[in-house]
Amino acid sequence: MRRAVFLGAVAVPLSMSLAQLSAQTVESNTDLYSLILVESDLGEATRAMTVYDTNDDRFIDDAERKRLPWKEEATRFDLNRDGKLTHLEVALRVAMIREEKGITQFDINNVNTFMGRYDANRNGQLDPDEISRGWPSQPQDYDENNDGILTVAELATRFAFNRGLRREMGIEAIDQTGAVRIVRQLDRDGDKMLDADERKSANLPKAAKEFDENSDGKLGIMEIATMFAKHRMDTGLTKPDQAKVRRLFERFDPDRDGKIEFEGDVATQFDDSLKQQLGQYDTDGDGAITVSEVEQVVAASRKEKGYVEVDFKQAVSLMTRHDKDRSTFLEASELPDTASSGMLSAKTMGQADLDDDDRISLDELARFLAAQRERE
Repeated sequence: MRRAVFLGAVAVPLSMSLAQLSAQTVESNTDLYSLILVESDLGEATRAMTVYDTNDDRFIDDAERKRLPWKEEATRFDLNRDGKLTHLEVALRVAMIREEKGITQFDINNVNTFMGRYDANRNGQLDPDEISRGWPSQPQDYDENNDGILTVAELATRFAFNRGLRREMGIEAIDQTGAVRIVRQLDRDGDKMLDADERKSANLPKAAKEFDENSDGKLGIMEIATMFAKHRMDTGLTKPDQAKVRRLFERFDPDRDGKIEFEGDVATQFDDSLKQQLGQYDTDGDGAITVSEVEQVVAASRKEKGYVEVDFKQAVSLMTRHDKDRSTFLEASELPDTASSGMLSAKTMGQADLDDDDRISLDELARFLAAQRERE
């Protein structure tokens, strides 16, 4: 028996929102020096400084600290022990709480999008009358204090939780956003699901029945995202591969029928060079390319290269670390004689330089790392 899993399509705004989190008193063993600040941390710190730095000297001094909701914790964030809190020190507290909630900048961006859509009176929260308009469909999942109001902090926390749960199920952001987009495009009756009739023009990669968890004949966002994730893994496509295919059809398939015809969509707008470039995907030679054909070619290329996304990400990191002249290649002079933690060594040149041009490209480095991973 299949287990139905429901995750609402969450999202909400975080600018002016972490105030609800940062007003809480918290206990944490987080190393403050290990935190990475994001834009919202700095924005919330600016808001806090405006509220509590009443003499506008750019510090929250001892007298002003007494007004802080978290005044008992303030000493911990006074890193230089001068008795005052700077903008940076306040931002570190916001970052600490955000990280412990699992909230990322990705979550924050989506949160802001949804709050902009549903917070009609622009008061930074979803009031009962705004919630009654249909989003989120299960507000009780987000309302932590059961007061009937959804704050940005509550929504952001739940959004982060849902993202983590989707990740555990193998569903990545590329799958989720693709599902949201296709439902938004084809959902004619506004129930945020695709019935059999609406799915006819969806060009879904797998049979709907396999993913209809509650057997209601419809596919919701979560069910479609699960389908996309399964398809991506079955074909061997990485997230960047999937994004490449999606961008191609967003650009060249204006009628969204899942097909680019050289005598229609492309021929009227683009030159022979572009048609020749796109022609590499026309595996059946019928003068048009489908999503399936492009995915097959991209997947075959990925298989030929022999590396997956984790190898590519590591290669990007190592290239950034070693490529001092930013040439996008690694030369011998940029490689140390001996390897150390997180570093390559001079002998890597002989192992990774596949075309013997005395430099290592990003593609070659990713292949080298994949081969290393396979041997381990």
